Amino acid sequence: MLIASVFPWFTDPSGTRLTAWQLPVDLGWQLRSGMFNYGLLCTCCALYIFFVTHQTWQILRAQYSADPTYLLAAPRVSLTRNYIMAGLACLLPMGLFLFQFLCADMLTIAEVTRQQIQLELARTHLGYQSTPEFTPILPFTLHQSHMLGRFAILTNQLGMGWFLPLISLAILFTARIFLPLRIRLSELAFPLLPSERRRRAWLLGIAGLFALLIFGRAPAALASQAQADHLLSVGEYANALNWLDHARTLNPSLEETLDYHIARGNAWYFLHPHQPNAESDVYLGNYYRTQNDIYSAYQALQNSWSKYAHTSWLRDEVSLSLTQMAELSHPLRSIPRAALTNNEPALPWLTELLKLDATNFYAQFTVGRILYDLRDDAGCEMHMRMVLTLSASPEMQSAAYTYIALSRFDAGDINNAREYLYKAQDLDPAYRNNTARQRMSGMR
Repeated sequence: MLIASVFPWFTDPSGTRLTAWQLPVDLGWQLRSGMFNYGLLCTCCALYIFFVTHQTWQILRAQYSADPTYLLAAPRVSLTRNYIMAGLACLLPMGLFLFQFLCADMLTIAEVTRQQIQLELARTHLGYQSTPEFTPILPFTLHQSHMLGRFAILTNQLGMGWFLPLISLAILFTARIFLPLRIRLSELAFPLLPSERRRRAWLLGIAGLFALLIFGRAPAALASQAQADHLLSVGEYANALNWLDHARTLNPSLEETLDYHIARGNAWYFLHPHQPNAESDVYLGNYYRTQNDIYSAYQALQNSWSKYAHTSWLRDEVSLSLTQMAELSHPLRSIPRAALTNNEPALPWLTELLKLDATNFYAQFTVGRILYDLRDDAGCEMHMRMVLTLSASPEMQSAAYTYIALSRFDAGDINNAREYLYKAQDLDPAYRNNTARQRMSGMR
């Protein structure tokens, strides 16, 4: 458990590995603090396991000793109960992390979804086969409000640290078979007095109510949003808005998610057709995008961007619209003879996307690749160095170093170009970056 606290638990799509100490606990109450994190939680669980281990040792010492003093001083607990409590302590950090990512922490979910979409789009322009994912994700169908989408991201990005408590649990219960048979059969249980049974029942009841209060808020917010989606589908827009208000009250971090505002925009668009707002414009743009009317979607969203506050969820939707406009010409996917025809139309849209969000590493990488095909070596290198700054993913860094090297080769800087190719190969232990290896071997 202590080792789990220092191992990476989650690798965000930009490539940053986060240990348990870098992941704050957020159960939907907006009491987020870096002081209360999963590293601290693992450490506290480990200390509790040491405590119940000490209790068990006292019981075993009393069982084996002929001195009645030990038997009287031994705690009145059972070995089975101690094993169960230690096992729950192993599972607690893992369960809380799953609950937080899948149900409660919409701020992190929005940021991770944004980065995942950029990563998936950038992988389509690497020029070679990307690293396979455990759960394939389609960028334009990834939604923050869908549990399956969040689960897919989680299965692709979980680190080894999250699994170590499972190993702790396996060791805990495997070690139990080495206890003497008579101890395992007797369980060393002490009979409980009626007063102790009543006290335990009260404590369990209070603990259950407390757990319901702490953990019930975020699922209730999701249930309210699901009810609102149902009401929207049957045309009860006023009731849907009320349920969406309830969901925001239960979990204010829903304000950070795009799908929540699209749902509000859907209700507002039909309730007040002559009083448009940012949410109704976003709903309209999203509707056009789902109908493959990309240009109308872009017009609706540009109107919203020029009139209303530049919130993060509005930026996400405008970015998706610009991305689809850029991808309409299928840049970097054609034969060399048609490369200019397909690549050049994408540049204005990608440039607008970078004006909107200069940290979008998909746009930086794609523009760099297009400029390389257009023989703008200096421009290509500038954008690839931005990719190195924005993304810590070895896959993306390997690709960026590759195109910096190719630009240097074309400029005649052979020595530095080889150094960059070496870096690209070092970041590609799976031998997927054929572009770098072929250029280094002289095949291209």
